[in-house]
Amino acid sequence: MKRLNVIYDAACPLCQRCRAWLQQQYAIIELAFTPMQASDLDIRFPGIVQYQPHKQLLVVSDEGGVYVGAAGWIMCLYALEDYRELALRLANPRLMPLARRFCELISNNRLSLSHALHLASREVTADELPYHEADERPCLRDCKI
Repeated sequence: MKRLNVIYDAACPLCQRCRAWLQQQYAIIELAFTPMQASDLDIRFPGIVQYQPHKQLLVVSDEGGVYVGAAGWIMCLYALEDYRELALRLANPRLMPLARRFCELISNNRLSLSHALHLASREVTADELPYHEADERPCLRDCKI
C-alpha cells in the first residue's frame, strides 16, 4: 500500500481542521484528500456512495480497500510515522469497539463540535478538488481491520 485516499466533508470546519493536521504530519503512506462534495466523487471512486460519505470518514487504499469511520481514522494514523503504534493498538479487538464509539460520537456531532469550538467554515476551492487519473482509480472492495 502506497497511498490512502481520504474522503472527508470539506464543508465541515472540524473536518477541515483534521485534514490540515493530517497534512502537517510525516506520512509513511501518502495521504490524498478528496472532498465528499466533489461532483465526480462516484467517477473517481465507483460505488463509494454506498458507504455514505456524508455520514462518516472514508479512506480508500490504492489497493482498493475501503475503511469506514473508526477503521478509516485508524488507517490515517497508521499512515503517519509518529502514530503508527497507536493505530496498531486501536485496531486491537479489545480497543476497536471504544475507537468505533468515539469516532461515531465525533462524526455524528461534528458540526455542533465545530460551532462549539468556534471553528470557522470556509468554501471549498477548485484547487481542493484534485484531478484523479482514470488509471489510478482504485477498485473498491470491503476491507476489515
